[in-house]
Amino acid sequence: MACKRVEMPVIRFAILAMLALLTGCSPTSVELGREAMTSTTTTTSTSTTSVPPSTTTTSTSTTTTTPTTTVPAVLPELQFDEAGVPLNGQSNGVLVSDTGWVLPILSGLDGGRHRVWTPCGRQADVAGGEVITRADFVLDPGHGGSEPGAVGRGGLAEKDLNLAVGTKIRDALVGAGYSVVMTRETDVRVPIVTRAEIGRALDPVAFLSVHFNAGTDVRSATPGTEMYHQIKNADSKRLAGLLYEETRAVLDQFDVGWVALNDAGATFRPNREGDDYYGVLRRPTPVLSVLLEFAYLSNPAEEELVSDPAVQDELANAVLIAVERFLETDDPGSGFIDDPIFRGFGPSGAGRTDGCTDPTLE
Repeated sequence: MACKRVEMPVIRFAILAMLALLTGCSPTSVELGREAMTSTTTTTSTSTTSVPPSTTTTSTSTTTTTPTTTVPAVLPELQFDEAGVPLNGQSNGVLVSDTGWVLPILSGLDGGRHRVWTPCGRQADVAGGEVITRADFVLDPGHGGSEPGAVGRGGLAEKDLNLAVGTKIRDALVGAGYSVVMTRETDVRVPIVTRAEIGRALDPVAFLSVHFNAGTDVRSATPGTEMYHQIKNADSKRLAGLLYEETRAVLDQFDVGWVALNDAGATFRPNREGDDYYGVLRRPTPVLSVLLEFAYLSNPAEEELVSDPAVQDELANAVLIAVERFLETDDPGSGFIDDPIFRGFGPSGAGRTDGCTDPTLE
């Protein structure tokens, strides 16, 4: 179902704020979906960041006041679970290092330094960089570096396709006035636990993890798009339903030999404990998160289709339309699967950081 894009002028937020004062109620984070990223530098980049450095950055500027850093009497140490994986929820804001890495902040230090969570889930004290405390959206192009994800028969690696489409989604959102941070902007491995921490540190409206699928050759008359939502988050479910509608509207234009599982749609997958199986949904909680599986890269016909930059542009615009419907309407979405097929239990989303080498951070 195609929907007319709805603009959200700045005055809307002024009206919301006035109503909040009169009624004693505050707008929710969903209602304030187009706040600019807040940075502690005087003139700040408020849209995208690079991991590691990118040669191009789409940005807008905002002037803010640099706060005084208060160094705690006892500096925090990174905390780990029994498996040696960092516990999510320890940071506040991110430091974009001078070498371009997005680093969740554990604490401010003297002399313009910060104690940070490194890409490989370790602790380091880093000088310089730019602090960002808030973003409207965190985009997570799945896989990267030594983790290729699915690879099509034509040689297209999911990690590259995720990054290409994720970048286009970023550009669409930034063009519509939203602030965006990406967990990676080049072909690097960032463990799931760190990706999730970036999302939690920035408290976005939504954390969107971009993927393409593999694993079935069952022919279908319709696309096998899967949008995974958090089990316990009704807003995550609604956004997944809207993303499913808009993505299907794009893909349904094309006559290709689709493949699909019989429960394709806006769905969920539990782990043994009944929580979310996928780490990109479980670990960012309480941040609203959705895992997007646009199409089957393992199907040659679909691999050829989604390798087309024009199709990628359409998918990116579909995400923008779904996001704006989520923020500006009460549309419920559709395609919900209440009883998904059992996909098994396993270690997905464990957040392992082994075999990861941290880059130069300053």
